[in-house]
Amino acid sequence: MAKKTITLDDLAIMVAQGFENAPTKHDFLVATKRIEKLEQTVGGLKNNVNSYLELSEKRYSELKQRDALLAGWLKPIADKAKVQIDVSQLEKI
Repeated sequence: MAKKTITLDDLAIMVAQGFENAPTKHDFLVATKRIEKLEQTVGGLKNNVNSYLELSEKRYSELKQRDALLAGWLKPIADKAKVQIDVSQLEKI
């Protein structure tokens, strides 16, 4: 098979076609705006998740304190009523 000789005109056509398909400044601006919107969305989601985690940790702490308080009340009542109860499970949580 014979190799085709590439002329300067062929090279000029190839280069011109390459530039026709190249992204424009407008394409980059559009992409940048989309990326900025995505960054804002991700930032908002991050803030929401952090707020949820803070509330969850606070609620967990409140429930743990409540369980400790209930265990403290329940044990003397159970002892007085002569009922066997294991409040250690509440204290371990």
